Amino acid sequence: MAELTLNKIVKRYDTGNQVIHGIDLAVKNGEFVVFVGPSGCGKSTLLRMIAGLESITAGDISIDGIRVNDMPPRARDIAMVFQDYALYPHKNVFENMAFGLRLRKMPAEEINRRVNEAAKMLQLENMLTRKPRDMSGGQRQRVAMGRAIVRNAKLYLYDEPLSNLDAQLRTEMRSEIKRLHQRLGATSVYVTHDQVEAMTLADRIAVLSAGRLMQYDTPEAIYDRPAAKFVAGFTGSPPMNFISAKIEGAGENLQLQLAAGIAMPLPPAYRPFAASYHGKAIELGIRPEDVALAGSNPPHFAAIAAEITLIEQLGAEKLIFLKIGHQQLIGRFSNDIKPKLGEMVKLGLNLNKIHLFDPQSGDALRP
Repeated sequence: MAELTLNKIVKRYDTGNQVIHGIDLAVKNGEFVVFVGPSGCGKSTLLRMIAGLESITAGDISIDGIRVNDMPPRARDIAMVFQDYALYPHKNVFENMAFGLRLRKMPAEEINRRVNEAAKMLQLENMLTRKPRDMSGGQRQRVAMGRAIVRNAKLYLYDEPLSNLDAQLRTEMRSEIKRLHQRLGATSVYVTHDQVEAMTLADRIAVLSAGRLMQYDTPEAIYDRPAAKFVAGFTGSPPMNFISAKIEGAGENLQLQLAAGIAMPLPPAYRPFAASYHGKAIELGIRPEDVALAGSNPPHFAAIAAEITLIEQLGAEKLIFLKIGHQQLIGRFSNDIKPKLGEMVKLGLNLNKIHLFDPQSGDALRP
C-alpha cells in the first residue's frame, strides 16, 4: 500500500494546449479513489502521469513521500489495468499473468504461488490453460486484473477497465472489483466516465471538468453537497433538476420566483444570500427523488403547479417529466402513483433538499 500526493499538477503540450490545470489531491493508504468526468476532462491523462507514461509540465507527484516525476514507470512500483485488456493472444492465462514476474527474474515457485492465489481470487483456477480467444470479455478482464494483482504493487491504477463490457457484465465486474479491493486493501486510483461506477466503487471521488478538479470528496458528500452546478448535474441518474429563479420579497416573505405567478418560500438557511442576489438570476437545483405530488407532504414541502408532459416506466418506479412555466423537471415516483399525460398536478418540492447556484460561476451557495 502507498500514499499518493499530487501537488499543483499541470500538463501542457508543445502546441500550447493545456489539459491539466494545477490539480492538488492526496490519496490515503488503502484508499480507493475514482477520477470521473466527461470525455476530454483530463482524467486518463492524469492517471498516465501518475504511472509515468506521460510527462509532467509542472508540479510534483509523490508516492510514499518520494517525488517520482523523473522515475521511469518500472521504478514506481505501480500495477496498471488497461481498457483494452492488452493480453498476449499466443499465451495462456497462466503465462499472461506470470509474464511480468518472469521479466523480473522471480523464482518459478514464487510465480506459481502468486498466479494461483490471484486465479483463486478471480475464479480463474479452471481457466489457466486457456488462451484469451477462448474467453469472454469479462473473463479476459479478470486475467488483466490478475496480471496486476500478482505484482503486489504499492499502487494500482485502472484506466476505464469496464468500458468495453456490456451493461450487465459491467455491473457484475464492478462488484468483483469492489470485493477484490476490500480483500487486498490496496491503494487504488480508478478512471471512469460512468458516474454510477464512481459512486458505487469509490471511497472518495475526484470530479474533473476541462482539466480542473471541481470537487474531491466522499460519494455521499458529492451527491448531497455538490460544490458546483457541474458536479450536481454530472452525478445522479437522472441528474439534478435545474430551474432558473430569482429571489424576491423581503424579511419573512422572501421567495424564489420560478416563473410568472409561480413562487416558493426561500429556506431560512439561504437568507444571508438574499441581499447579494435579490432580483437577480439564480439557479435552483433539486434531485428527482426530492420532488413529490402535493397533498400528503410535510410542511417543509413547497407546493407549486405543474403539467405532466412525459411518463417513463422503470419497473419498480417511474420517472415523470413535468413542466413549470416554460421549464422542465423530472420527478422519481413509486408505482402507486397513477398519473395521466397532460394532467395538471400540485408538486411538492422539499425545501430542506434544494440547492442554489450562482449562474455565472456555477458555484454552490452554501447555507
